[in-house]
Formats: sequence, C-alpha cells, structure tokens
Amino acid sequence: MSRYIALLAMAGLSVAGFAGAAGAAESASFESLDKNSDGKISLDEASANEKLFVAFKKLDSDKDGALSKAEFAAWK
Repeated sequence: MSRYIALLAMAGLSVAGFAGAAGAAESASFESLDKNSDGKISLDEASANEKLFVAFKKLDSDKDGALSKAEFAAWK
C-alpha cells in the first residue's frame, strides 16, 4: 500500500513540474527571449521556448531569419 502511495506522489510531482514548465514557456516575453537586446528574436534565441521554436518559420513573415515584435505578437 505504501508503495502505491509513493508512486502516486511521484506522479503528482511530475505533473506539477510539467505544468509549471509549460506555464513558464507561455509567459515568455519578447524581451526575455531577445537575449542580445537587438530588437529581434533569432532562431537560436527562439530555441529557448519549444512552442515558439516550432512556430518560428511560420511566424517569420518577411523571411529575414528573425522575429520582430510584431511577428512575435502574432504568436502571442
């Protein structure tokens, strides 16, 4: 019985950790992702956020290899 309770506790902690990580990714701001403060988010900088990284090519509407604040706002 105590083994079952321990497994449930570990599963609960895993889910809570995942939810926290997902929430952090969703709250990423343009400024926090623009690590070199050049006013755009490069593909390398976007890799810090999995969802943004996956959407990067579609969001880069002018195909310059970076996201402007307007292109980033379209994702948010």
